[in-house]
Amino acid sequence: MIVGLITELSIVGVFSRGVGNEERIVFRATEMVQMGQYGLMIGVRLGQGFASPVRDNFLWFGDAILNKGDWVFVYTGPGNARVTNLPNSQEKLYSIHWGRERTFLASPELVPVLFRVDAVQVAENVLTLPKPGA
Repeated sequence: MIVGLITELSIVGVFSRGVGNEERIVFRATEMVQMGQYGLMIGVRLGQGFASPVRDNFLWFGDAILNKGDWVFVYTGPGNARVTNLPNSQEKLYSIHWGRERTFLASPELVPVLFRVDAVQVAENVLTLPKPGA
């Protein structure tokens, strides 16, 4: 599959791998961005710039507008989202939590996969088939 590159956000890295309440994925905005268009998956590294998504590992960031230079820390464990003004700067730090009961990025072969949603369709009227024999 050929897709465009995301240049408005930069994955800085994964920090404190396997350390409870500290394991986190760090991003930085390289320009103003609406985070509601982005999601995060976990993948198994296949090579430089390639990964295969791990099943059932998806996080939507929620709606927020980041300015150039803002940071996002995604902690893998539980917690409350918060926004912090960084000292001596106009930059903000957005801390969000995946809500997992335990760390899951201890292996360096597991990598964050950031993606941008280009289009979506939500079912309006979902038909339900009758149960067999009913």
